[in-house]
Amino acid sequence: MTTVQPMTTATPAGARATARIALLGASGYSGQEFARLALAHPGVELVCLVSREHAGRPGRELLVGAGRDLDVPVVAPDAALELVAQGAADTVVACLPHGTWRQLAPSFHAAAPRALRVIDLSADHRDGADGYVYAQPESGRAGLAGAVRIANPGCYPTAATLALLPALEQRWIDGPVMVSAVSGISGAGRSATTRTSFVEADGGAALYKAGTVHAHVAEMVRHFGHVAGVAPAVGFAPQTVPMARGILAVVHATLAHPVTPAAAQAVWEQRYADEPFLRVLPAGAWPETRAVRGSNRCDVAVTTMHDGRALLATAAIDNLVKGAAGQALQNLNLLLGWPETTALPVDGLPW
Repeated sequence: MTTVQPMTTATPAGARATARIALLGASGYSGQEFARLALAHPGVELVCLVSREHAGRPGRELLVGAGRDLDVPVVAPDAALELVAQGAADTVVACLPHGTWRQLAPSFHAAAPRALRVIDLSADHRDGADGYVYAQPESGRAGLAGAVRIANPGCYPTAATLALLPALEQRWIDGPVMVSAVSGISGAGRSATTRTSFVEADGGAALYKAGTVHAHVAEMVRHFGHVAGVAPAVGFAPQTVPMARGILAVVHATLAHPVTPAAAQAVWEQRYADEPFLRVLPAGAWPETRAVRGSNRCDVAVTTMHDGRALLATAAIDNLVKGAAGQALQNLNLLLGWPETTALPVDGLPW
């Protein structure tokens, strides 16, 4: 993983700062989800919702499920830039298509009267470019100290990392890692396409960009290598299934030495014992997406096979919460000095 020196703020360590947020891409699924969570946060103010298509509409009309008393303007990017220049917004949360924030960022950083706090949910800066820190809390929250430019991890890499993290930290992996994962259709974004329409998606499952061609492969290789010290080869088989949200990841890896299922279970339980958003399921139980729907929790389970030389690790997350907006708010809590769990649901909504 690329090592960068994080941009720093003047906020004292441990202080409970606040964030005045310009939310870019507020009409998309991850933007909507971030707004839903942020509205319940005592240290966050949504200054504006940014959407070219919906600029000028009341915020309560843009945000699905918002109350009548919501008074947040919907503005175009140039108006958001002016609010940043005036100091009215000190934080940008960019829930934009890949490549878009990279184009907008120089103008926003140049306009800000002081260092602009940014959380980028796209893949634009996950390689550590431009001073951004790759921020997956459970595998590296200590590295976020003083950072102001955050690259939020991808949804699939988040699930794969949390499934595999204890083995990476123990240096157990010996050989390629194979990640197979199914995702709800919302992972493809809110823009209408034939592939994501109900008629096309209902009743079927489809592989796409399987092998090593998906952009998430490079992200996983970098991050796994950062955690383990040596980057394993990664194969990836992403699949869409006809559900709105959720990711179920299954990770296979060869182990350097035999590990019993009970020993693996004990390591996972010990590693995640103090993690507020990780639940290790009992031996023989396996994650399901509906159990974490709407929450920032990740359910994991693990065993070994073939005389202990093969690892089978699994994880379930909500791709829009722990896989996107919830993890972004979790990272923001860490930057602000708030308790990590502030405004983040731990329990899912299975029905």
